[in-house]
Amino acid sequence: MFSGLDAGVRERVAVLREQGRFFWLDVSLSETSRDDLVDALRVPERVLPALALSGDASASRSFHADGESVVFALRCYAESETPTDEAAFRLRPLEVRVLVTGDYLLTLHEERVSLPAVLAPDLPEERSKRYVVYAVLEAMLVTTSEALGEVERRLDALGMAWTEGGGAHVSRETLRAAGSRLATMRRWVSAEQAVFARIGVEIGALRGFETHDEPYFDRLYEQVNRLLASVDAAVNAMAMLLDLQLNERAYVVSVVATIFLPLTLITGFFGMNFGWMVDQIETPIAFWLLGFLGPIAVAVLCWRLLVRRFLIGD
Repeated sequence: MFSGLDAGVRERVAVLREQGRFFWLDVSLSETSRDDLVDALRVPERVLPALALSGDASASRSFHADGESVVFALRCYAESETPTDEAAFRLRPLEVRVLVTGDYLLTLHEERVSLPAVLAPDLPEERSKRYVVYAVLEAMLVTTSEALGEVERRLDALGMAWTEGGGAHVSRETLRAAGSRLATMRRWVSAEQAVFARIGVEIGALRGFETHDEPYFDRLYEQVNRLLASVDAAVNAMAMLLDLQLNERAYVVSVVATIFLPLTLITGFFGMNFGWMVDQIETPIAFWLLGFLGPIAVAVLCWRLLVRRFLIGD
């Protein structure tokens, strides 16, 4: 495996190509020009459009296969710099274009990171081409699982905060960040499911990949299915937290309405000026019943509702 495309790597790549040995090359476009990449690896012109990085979730649905090469987009996660606030996540997403040919595996991205260092796949010297591709892709899925685990831990913490102190102890920024991360992850993993459903057949048609020594790509498809199910479970947990927050706000609105609606009724009642009402209000009994005991009854009712909600827990 190699990272970058400096002079030393170019020489090593040339030697491996002459020897007919399969290798993995990781390249950051922020450090290497596309022309140097084409010159060093002799990348076919027809696959260059498919290698373009777009930066949005729709890129994950692009797929190119022509019998000699397979190109697709995946997303993995790497350590981010120091988070700017407590709502930020430790792992940041990286869009990666993957090119598989009969001679090499190329991973292409914009960020200044080394995927071999991030993924650290287990690549023994004497393993088949299928296994090399499988190990790299499997390591990328593992980083997605780790990023999902980070979101799940955040949701668990929010759930505990809700249980202990109610909605006032739940950070809206943290909840919003978790929801945004899950929404993006759901789109990418769903698209990757379609990618992994195809790569077994398409990569198997490449030169040197014909031998089916192990069902590696079937394992990847099963793994991404499990990952998608886990993402959906996290989305459901997120929806439950949002429902709890909405119910809390609805309860507060109900209490406020309970307090002010009777007062509005009393105000409207005393504001009437037709003859019978004026005559009745002039009596002391009517004044004390409607002007004093009525608001007290409303206050007692609201107090009972608050006690049942916050002290008894109904």
